[in-house]
Amino acid sequence: MSEQKMLNKKSLSKFGVAAILLMSSLTVMVGTAVTPAVAELGRVYNLGNYASWLITTPALGVVLTTILLGRIIDKKGPYWVAFIGLLCYGAFGVAGAYMPNVVTLLLDRVLLGAATAAIMNASVTFISAFFQGEKQLKILALQSMAMECGGVIYLSVSGMLADISWRCPFYIYGLGFLAFLGLALFITKTPASSADSSPRDETAQTGPNGVPIPLVLLISFLGMLMFFTAMVALPLYLQNELGYSPSFTGYYLASIDVVSVLAAGFSPQIVKRVKEKGCLTIAFCSYAAAFLLYFLIGKSFALWIAAVFVGIGFGFSTPLYNNLIINKSAPANKGLHISFCTMAMFAGQFLSALLVSAFAAQKLFLVASLLGFAVMACILPVAKKYGVRKI
Repeated sequence: MSEQKMLNKKSLSKFGVAAILLMSSLTVMVGTAVTPAVAELGRVYNLGNYASWLITTPALGVVLTTILLGRIIDKKGPYWVAFIGLLCYGAFGVAGAYMPNVVTLLLDRVLLGAATAAIMNASVTFISAFFQGEKQLKILALQSMAMECGGVIYLSVSGMLADISWRCPFYIYGLGFLAFLGLALFITKTPASSADSSPRDETAQTGPNGVPIPLVLLISFLGMLMFFTAMVALPLYLQNELGYSPSFTGYYLASIDVVSVLAAGFSPQIVKRVKEKGCLTIAFCSYAAAFLLYFLIGKSFALWIAAVFVGIGFGFSTPLYNNLIINKSAPANKGLHISFCTMAMFAGQFLSALLVSAFAAQKLFLVASLLGFAVMACILPVAKKYGVRKI
């Protein structure tokens, strides 16, 4: 390890970790922060049934720009990508409240997604630069917890702001400016990965064993597709099919987030016991079981059991995606590979809306359950094929 790397790792304080976690919490709410105001936005901009596009459009911005941003991180380092990304996140986010028409609003949402891609890629690269091994996985687990806690808190605040005006939820994006201050004050600049890599480093990172990166990206995509299929479909299912109120729906989705936070906190201990392949197997089994419960039973007690399963699925799997990608990447291409992972996860989020649109609720839950069991059944044989204990 170079002297510069050792200096960087020692220079990150607890406030620096907190700044990274605040940055990360902004990414999960990029689309959903305006959810409580979507119905009113649909009326204001005459969107009708297409108002939900305002939630998914930022994910499209992430998918379109994340590879370019990953290459920039590899050449210039993550600091300036995060610097510009946080400023743009705050600016584009708040500006959405004042767009004159639907075209400019959708374009603003795409640009907000691009800023989110910068923040997500840079935050994961910061974690990989300052932490290694078991500590790295613990920080990535904290990152997932921060993302889910942000989802609970920001959505709650957004609901209260939406009661004041449909414009007010957009002001939540101003937290990007607060995260910018955290970056400037508490996170030291890290060099570009390509600038401090060496042949020895690259060999250590890219050994011959292990599941190939494309398969890790595939499971990242499928995992996020599972989670966001539930999050997009459940509001319609609970209210239209089962007759529950919007307030119950909000509490129910928040309960999933709470379980996700707890599960993410326990995920490093689970990995110690059953390795990454076992943890991912449990995660997809949990997703599959949850969708099977939604398909078979609509009673209240089963709904809460299913919520626990969805939360476990997200909490046990999400911290592993970037950790696996980081451990399989050479320093010179780490930023690019992290951007691939970001693209895979947000593509799963974006395409979940299409999956929900393609199937009625009951059929959707059956398809999702079968997909979850299929992925679960493939994880262990694939890991065995490549002759590794870890993925």
